[in-house]
Amino acid sequence: MSRSAERWLIELMADRARTALDAAMVLVVLKERGELHVAAASGRGHVRASVLPIEGSALGALYEAGRPVSVDRPLPGQADWLTELGIEGHAAVVAPLPIDGPDGGMIMAVRSDAAFGDQDATTLAAHGARLTRQLMAERNAELERLRYGAQARERERERWARELHDDTVQGLGVLRMQLANARDSGDTQRLRAAVEEALAGLEREVQGIRHLITELRPAALDDLGLAAALQALARRAQAVYGLQAHTEFHLGPDGEQRRLDPELETTIYRVVQEALTNVSRHAQASSVHIVVAETDGTITAAVTDDGRGFPAGAPVQAAADRAALADPTADGQVESGEAAGGGNAPGGFGMPGMRERAELVGGTLQIASAPGQGTTIRLAVPLAGRPHFAADGSVTA
Repeated sequence: MSRSAERWLIELMADRARTALDAAMVLVVLKERGELHVAAASGRGHVRASVLPIEGSALGALYEAGRPVSVDRPLPGQADWLTELGIEGHAAVVAPLPIDGPDGGMIMAVRSDAAFGDQDATTLAAHGARLTRQLMAERNAELERLRYGAQARERERERWARELHDDTVQGLGVLRMQLANARDSGDTQRLRAAVEEALAGLEREVQGIRHLITELRPAALDDLGLAAALQALARRAQAVYGLQAHTEFHLGPDGEQRRLDPELETTIYRVVQEALTNVSRHAQASSVHIVVAETDGTITAAVTDDGRGFPAGAPVQAAADRAALADPTADGQVESGEAAGGGNAPGGFGMPGMRERAELVGGTLQIASAPGQGTTIRLAVPLAGRPHFAADGSVTA
């Protein structure tokens, strides 16, 4: 879970707790790096100190006690933690947040005109428990996403190593053996023929290495832009995999194919590249359609194939939504269908990597499929807050 998303969740729960308790203020305090941080403060009033040390502070002693506390018109020294925070109030109730791991926290509510009862303490504890569960669930999901991403990157490295070993290294080894045999034979004609064959073989290996380099970082993406790079990718899919690949772009007015920021262009290229790889390996498709479009402040990229689709029961979106996914220029937003598996092979490693790329640019990845009706993979990225590039790649206002 991103820091901004976690902060939003904590603030939301603080607002809800304040409303439920009719409190003047509700605070959520979390332990971070050996200190206590006020992660959210909902209500009237101002927190004077948002970070306090655990050692030597009244708030730290309250945290380390780890038990519920309720005070009404506290005497001097009875609730110095309120004074440390700079909060005025004559009634307060505190519940610990039992977050797993070395860090934890507290949720506290303050009133200035009435005391808290036992039911209020129970209500605050329930809100704290709910916040704890949601935080742990989101953090576990974030760890799982990072784990998927690391596994995907490792498998990608394994794939490049395998391609280099199985194709390039073995091909060069065969050429070396042929030249050595011809040299040792003492036959001039045989040596000349072996040299000619080796030259042709070296040309094939050079082309293979160039393809690998292109997959690692296509020069067209930097020099000519996303449209040209994807068109080259489509031509390679047709030449290598036999797919009839069609491309369609709507990235500017009157056919102008304006540039996007480099991070977004790279993300779209990699998602389309991985989708085409999955189609070639698993879909049993004859054609694929790539559409990249800008609509209502969102860039969408969809890859649709005519292959076998996912088996019945696979965790993907219903076939009825495929039309909306396949046409990024269509009106309306698709709310469901976030990908759970990989490419056209449920459970494969392609989808987690693509989903991670989408999340890193603030986008979402969705998939729609039905048995015998093909598959659509769709990336959607809002443009709000991203730099705007003109057709020549210059930044505009």
